[in-house]
Amino acid sequence: MPHITPTEGKITQPSQVKVLPTANVLDYGHDIPLHLTQVGATEQAITFSTTAITRSLDESGQPLDHLPHVYGDEDDGLLLHLGNNTAYDATFTFNSDMPAVIYKTSLSLAAALNISARTSGTWNLGSMTVTITESGGTTRTIYTNTFTSTAADQAATGTALHWYVHDIVEPYQVFPNQPIKIRIQLNVTSGSGTRQEGLVTIAPFVKTAVLKSFAESCIIFHAHADLSHADNIFRFNMHRIEQL
Repeated sequence: MPHITPTEGKITQPSQVKVLPTANVLDYGHDIPLHLTQVGATEQAITFSTTAITRSLDESGQPLDHLPHVYGDEDDGLLLHLGNNTAYDATFTFNSDMPAVIYKTSLSLAAALNISARTSGTWNLGSMTVTITESGGTTRTIYTNTFTSTAADQAATGTALHWYVHDIVEPYQVFPNQPIKIRIQLNVTSGSGTRQEGLVTIAPFVKTAVLKSFAESCIIFHAHADLSHADNIFRFNMHRIEQL
């Protein structure tokens, strides 16, 4: 930045003041909701008011994350599954366009088990296994855990829905061209009959057919942009410390 003579408005000599770009820490954290749906999955209609709905309490409390939601009095829902009597196992992919650090991964997943025909035995929604991996030259496992539902046993036709709401506070980095893959597996116990198990993309937390809050099945990344993503803007080879 050059000096300017106040009276004449002319540049006289180069200034020794150095300007270095800095990141605004107030803009760091950003919640990125990844909405889960499956094109081509088999659809099963369900009715919320006759569904047994339960919810996970993460560490004995209800997380107050920024969950995408809408309000309505709709009573019809849609269960997406992979076929009758077929275990649900699906993998979703996130491709980051810049380096970032994921400090918290929040799960908000509505899993459901529908019994359309029963011969004998009992069913239970059981548990859900979540595995997060990074794909690159090799596949690296970042996180894996199994979460147990609080759904009751089913001994008749009907639907059980469980909201898996959990916070995973385990930081990891993401990079372009190294996609993050989230694998979701449902582990149900099954009797004799016909069942459908899978995800409900949007569902309420209460089942009464009145105005209520609906939330989306999603995975939320609390991301902080890595400072290196600005190198192409501010010149990668610039001096980080100026010597005067």
